Amino acid sequence: MEEDVIHLKISCQTLRERGLLEFLYCTGCRIGEVEKLNIEDLNWENCSAIVNGKGAKQREVYFTTECKVWLKKYLDSREDSCKALFVTDTNPVKRMAIPTLRWKCRGTRTWSH
Repeated sequence: MEEDVIHLKISCQTLRERGLLEFLYCTGCRIGEVEKLNIEDLNWENCSAIVNGKGAKQREVYFTTECKVWLKKYLDSREDSCKALFVTDTNPVKRMAIPTLRWKCRGTRTWSH
């Protein structure tokens, strides 16, 4: 299992892919919860995020320091003003939709195994 995770991390081709992988892996969030996340939902000080789950229920999830580093690298690389945590590469920049997030998760060779 741990070896698989290392292979997944190595296979990431962009800061966004790595940030997404780290966040999904360490928080256990559903893809639909990640899709709704805004940057302002993150609490950098205690490495947590408020996510909106099924049935409009909110919950707090925690992420690792490693995840924090990758999310910050990804956010620092962005040049847009979109409030969404994960955004498209296209112009205009917009929130990544669930199918796109899923596709990105499967986009690299080893993510699909």
